Amino acid sequence: MTQAPGARRRPESPEDPAPAAGALASGAADAARPGPAARAFRLARRHAVFLVVLVLAAIARGYVTAAYLTALWFPDSGTYVDRAEWVEPAVDRPWGYSAFLALLNPVTTFREVAIVQHVLGLAVVVLVYALLQRRGVARWLSVLAVLPLAFDAYLLNIEHFILAETLFVCLMAVALVLLLVRERPGPLLIAAVGVVLGLLTLTRTVGLFLVGVVFVYLVVRLLVRTLRWPAVVAFLGGVAAVLVPYAAWFGSVHGSFGLTDYTGHFLYGRVATFVQCEELDVPERLQPLCPTQPPEERRPGDQFVWFADSPANAVVDGERVWSEEDLAEFATIAITGQPWDYLRQLLSETVHYVRPGRVSGPQDTCPTWWAFPYAEPVEQYDCTPVLAPGPYGYDEGMVGDLRSYQRYFYTPGPVLGVCMLVGLGALFLRRRDWRDRLDPALLALIGLTLMAGPAATASFDFRYVLPTLAVLPPAAVLALRGVSLRRRRDERGPAEAPRPEPAPAAG
Repeated sequence: MTQAPGARRRPESPEDPAPAAGALASGAADAARPGPAARAFRLARRHAVFLVVLVLAAIARGYVTAAYLTALWFPDSGTYVDRAEWVEPAVDRPWGYSAFLALLNPVTTFREVAIVQHVLGLAVVVLVYALLQRRGVARWLSVLAVLPLAFDAYLLNIEHFILAETLFVCLMAVALVLLLVRERPGPLLIAAVGVVLGLLTLTRTVGLFLVGVVFVYLVVRLLVRTLRWPAVVAFLGGVAAVLVPYAAWFGSVHGSFGLTDYTGHFLYGRVATFVQCEELDVPERLQPLCPTQPPEERRPGDQFVWFADSPANAVVDGERVWSEEDLAEFATIAITGQPWDYLRQLLSETVHYVRPGRVSGPQDTCPTWWAFPYAEPVEQYDCTPVLAPGPYGYDEGMVGDLRSYQRYFYTPGPVLGVCMLVGLGALFLRRRDWRDRLDPALLALIGLTLMAGPAATASFDFRYVLPTLAVLPPAAVLALRGVSLRRRRDERGPAEAPRPEPAPAAG
């Protein structure tokens, strides 16, 4: 039946079986949209290989936890624990990890602290994989990049120690994900990166070097006009918001505004392995600091820092003979008087991290500190860790399995070296996308800094290379991603650039 123009249409009755066209389209869309369970299943299927890796990584950490009834203990562990109980910054290291222990202390034993650290290790695996997927890296390359984080035996070992390394790696991963996940992060996000890097620096002072590296990265982005200056200011503000109050607190306790007051000791330990006072103009009052043995016969630098019989720790009538300023002055004389020896030592120890195997020289920290130990509940400290306070004991067979695993399943130094070169090499490849150049180089430079920083200010120790597992393999795969995209563009050519899909027809 036709309807006259202008006449009002009778509303449809509820029984009318013919739905409106809009309702039909909406209902079809609702029916086609998968539910949460379907979306989760689809996501799990897409990343099935990674989920298998994650489950196996959790099993590996569970095996370590089952092998020891408590955590593992290094000489530094006692300082961290004591300062957590006293709520006071230590003179020789910042309070960040002690704060972490203080937060866990009311509800955990040392064994449970180790379990929390293993969980943080798994979280880092997830964060790095998620970042690489967000950046468009192929799934198989992303999985390959996180295999060292998932299964490296030395990393599994360090996660079971009452030491700051695991928290440091986790904070570093969080900061880098916040920095790199978006193409043009705003000031608030960059300020959050600064805050996390400030907390990172309060966990290990080498974080201060990383603050410098990230600052340079942000300035470069400012110069190439991919970032605005408020973001750089926000970054500095975020770092300062953490470090300045801590430095003021440290000053109220120890009398000097800073993060630590042990720089002189560390620098003395650095130069004591090579300094030859007979070739330098050392003031007479500092002459007792000169080591008496020939350089090739001297002990490791960390022993010059910590051992009671080190010249740096001489005591008369219960008072230290040498101030931090005295030790720093001696170190400055040694470095300026023997610059090539210092640079040779720095280069040699940095390169040592990327050499094959886990061998060390007479002046390196014992690598056996980081082998799964048949530990004893006594303070022996002869390059073998002991058990933390708690239910002492371990399963000898399981520890034997872990030692066998550690003999073969660790990340070779040459692999890290290749990853670093690939990441840095991204700077010199012609690409259209600045992210494919800067971001891999940033991660590679952070890895280099994590090796060279301790070599410049402390001594060689294999545990210092472990945080690089979170940045060097990702640096390499990000660089390779850029190369593959470039190759595809070149193969298509400008005339074959992808065209936008046509808009769907109306209705």
